[in-house]
Amino acid sequence: MIRGTYCDKKQQTFHSITDLNELSQFKDNDDIFLWVDLQDPTKEELAKLGVEFQLHPLALEDATHEHQRPKIEEYDNFYFVVFYAAHLKAETGELDLREIDIFLNKHYLLTVHEKPIEDLKEIQLRWTRNVQQLHWGTGILLYSFLDTLVDDYFPVVDALVDQTEEIEDQLYLQRGQLRERDTALKLLTLRKKFLALRRVVTPQRDILNVLTNHDSSIFDERINIYFRDIYDHITRLADTVDLYRDQLSSTMDANLTVASNELNKVMRTMTAASIILMVDALIPGIYGMNFENMPELKWEYGYFVVLFLMLGLTIGLIVVFRRLRWF
Repeated sequence: MIRGTYCDKKQQTFHSITDLNELSQFKDNDDIFLWVDLQDPTKEELAKLGVEFQLHPLALEDATHEHQRPKIEEYDNFYFVVFYAAHLKAETGELDLREIDIFLNKHYLLTVHEKPIEDLKEIQLRWTRNVQQLHWGTGILLYSFLDTLVDDYFPVVDALVDQTEEIEDQLYLQRGQLRERDTALKLLTLRKKFLALRRVVTPQRDILNVLTNHDSSIFDERINIYFRDIYDHITRLADTVDLYRDQLSSTMDANLTVASNELNKVMRTMTAASIILMVDALIPGIYGMNFENMPELKWEYGYFVVLFLMLGLTIGLIVVFRRLRWF
């Protein structure tokens, strides 16, 4: 699927493109800014794009294969940027990270991705609203692009933080082995999500650092302050992700401690019950020996006295263990 938009900066108008064959007339026009978005492109379409815009084969190869690490690379006539959009799936709550490969020149911005990305509609709207800064070049489009993607990370992180704090609040209220396993599974799942976020947020911060501090003929110097604003946002995201990733490790240790304490309580209870049963078994054990000359064997009330003695010892031991909080 190919979707393109070009902007006539003199007339401040925007027009759509749906055919790759139309790109030749816009790609080198100083009065035109071009954005072409390719969803699930074929190798032939990417190859044609590479020939049309003189893209380096290594950059095209990276755009062909998903799961690239976020990065920015400078070539002779363009920048190649790998960035990620992040969302939580409404149905399952799973973290959805979608790779976007960006080719950037002073005349054009090309984006390549495999799955639909809803953020692109908002990015296009923001670009069309920033008509006062169109003379700054494609930098204002890249700013609209990256700022929208980074802003969408905040609801994801906030939702994960809320889940983490909810688990922490319920940690000491849980009872039972099944709930302990459920809590451990939730903690592991959340930790994996934070790790997945960290793997993309940290290198993306480095991308913004390069854009902020690197002089380039592609960008107007006035756009640097906007890139710096995105850098501040993504730095705060990275700090939050690191903080709660470490906090989850502490919560997992606390969960193990709670589980261990519950196990100790069970072991104390079983030990106390074993002691009581051993004491009660001692007296019948003595009278179960096969000796003739044993006291009280002919006593009429001996059986009932022994029963009451066993009951008294049991009650006494229960009182002792209750005071020791073994029950």
